Amino acid sequence: MTYAWDAIKTHIARIIGEAAGFDVMPGDLAPPPTPDLGDLAYPCFGISKVSRKSPADVAKSLAKKIKTGTDGIASVSAAGPYLNVTLEGAELVGRVIKDVECMKASYGKTDSGKGKQLMLEYAQPNTHKEIHVGHLRNLVLGASLARIIQANGWDVVTSSYHGDIGAHVAKCLWLFVRRGSSDVKRPVPKRKKGETSATPLSDEAWADHLILDLTTDAVEAMLKAVPKSERNGKHLGELYAEATKLLEENPDWKTQVSDVQRRLEGKDTAWTKLWRETRRWSLQEMEAIFEDIGVAIDRQYLESEMVEAGLKVVGELLKTGIAKESEGAIIVDLTDEGLDIFLIRKSDGTTLYATKDLALAKVKFKDYPKLARNLIVVDNRQSLYFRQLFATLRRMGFDKPMEHIGYEFVTLKGGSMSSRSGNVVTWPSFREEILAFATAETSQRHLDWNQGRVTHTAWCLLMGGMKFGMLKQDGDKAIVFDMEKALSFDGATGPYIQYATTRLGSILMKANWEAGRGMKVGDLDALEHPAEKRLALAIATFPRAAKRAADELRPSVLAQWCLDMATRSNEFYRDVPVIDAPLGVKQARLRLVASARTALILGLTLLGIPIPEEM
Repeated sequence: MTYAWDAIKTHIARIIGEAAGFDVMPGDLAPPPTPDLGDLAYPCFGISKVSRKSPADVAKSLAKKIKTGTDGIASVSAAGPYLNVTLEGAELVGRVIKDVECMKASYGKTDSGKGKQLMLEYAQPNTHKEIHVGHLRNLVLGASLARIIQANGWDVVTSSYHGDIGAHVAKCLWLFVRRGSSDVKRPVPKRKKGETSATPLSDEAWADHLILDLTTDAVEAMLKAVPKSERNGKHLGELYAEATKLLEENPDWKTQVSDVQRRLEGKDTAWTKLWRETRRWSLQEMEAIFEDIGVAIDRQYLESEMVEAGLKVVGELLKTGIAKESEGAIIVDLTDEGLDIFLIRKSDGTTLYATKDLALAKVKFKDYPKLARNLIVVDNRQSLYFRQLFATLRRMGFDKPMEHIGYEFVTLKGGSMSSRSGNVVTWPSFREEILAFATAETSQRHLDWNQGRVTHTAWCLLMGGMKFGMLKQDGDKAIVFDMEKALSFDGATGPYIQYATTRLGSILMKANWEAGRGMKVGDLDALEHPAEKRLALAIATFPRAAKRAADELRPSVLAQWCLDMATRSNEFYRDVPVIDAPLGVKQARLRLVASARTALILGLTLLGIPIPEEM
């Protein structure tokens, strides 16, 4: 499909090329640094090299050659080494409006990925921990990337991969049993010969006994004793954090935790029962949180599914000499690639992330043999790990296209967070705090609204503030999330953009606008106001912004477009009368307003940001 803006740039590039006697491509044209210079700028450095004239002289020469008042060109001027072109406003605005009206929800979409399948893996919180603010960037970034890539024609398969087994699970369940042992009925000790009474087991001895010889009856008793309000990631996360602290203070207990992990990997009946039930608590909670945030997963993978296959891969790597034993552990030496030593199995025989990730890579491409790409969204702390993983896979002869998309931390004004130390702000508590703030702000603005309307609008603001705050910066930049700034109606925020969208909607509502009926009315030639042109130019660049965001895997590009579009919409709202304009102009402006609102909604939808009816 060809968009009006692409056609206009191609047309202008041809005119400049003919005047210069030089091939000029549409991609050579870009917006000048400020709108007062023009709508498109062409750098004359290439022509300068061929003509042996200075770029500034080339620009001046071209400005004299190119005719104005025709071919959609209002004026041309030279500014240093750049030739600036100002387009005729009414023609540009009209063509953009017709594009949006014709394509509707397809506006901005391309078919660049048509016929190709891509797997995007994200949303990988571990079970037996709580989802906290630190996870949000992964969830929001991944969900947005899936929508953006899909809008460019790709068949996107979203997948998640949860760490549902391993050291953190062993620690959590170890303490679960130690703490829960008091809920299990102890056997009456037998009196030894010569004793007047039997000596009962101490609390610690009883806990040690259960850890060494856990039964399904004991598991049922412990699970039954957990209140329903604590059957969640928060409770399990607290156990994990406390276990980590206890093990640092009492290193002798680490052998018990290793034994728990071996029993889990060996599918011990009682430990497996406890693990499955507590995992269900975590996964159930995750599913509800994902739905609230807008995370949609097509295929869920679990680490526990990869244990046997991973150990088999390790065995194959040992046989082929790709891996070797080192102090009881199994490693792949990648020092010749500058990637150090890659540990793929621990010295006690238990698995690591690497053990299972080697198997997962094979499983993904077996499940989806048509995959052209596999993108994995994980924070930048794991950059070296993924380089090591991909290098090891290549040595195995596995040449499938896999890419790591990294991002930096999210912190709050209070500082960084850690599940290990228990210093986290959980998503439920974070959500509750922001929702309460947004609800109070909305209630103050709209005293006549009922509670349902207030709550929905507050939820939209919560999502807009949180998601835009996570997406407006590139992944290589850390984010310090500030609730009050994120929910502000001013500045580079989600609510600022949401408000601009609802304002456009309110204009249409006041005019009783019906899109289908109004598509052919109005005098589009009358749309010559500078604010109308700036708004149309912003609309026109949406397809390019959406494609660039997909090509570069950077939702921040689209977030910036939404911000610029909101600014242009607010300028239009401020400077151009619509409802009170003469009928023909009014109808034409309503068509522009409707097109602007459509484009903004499409942009926000790709970012996963909802739009309330009013604010």
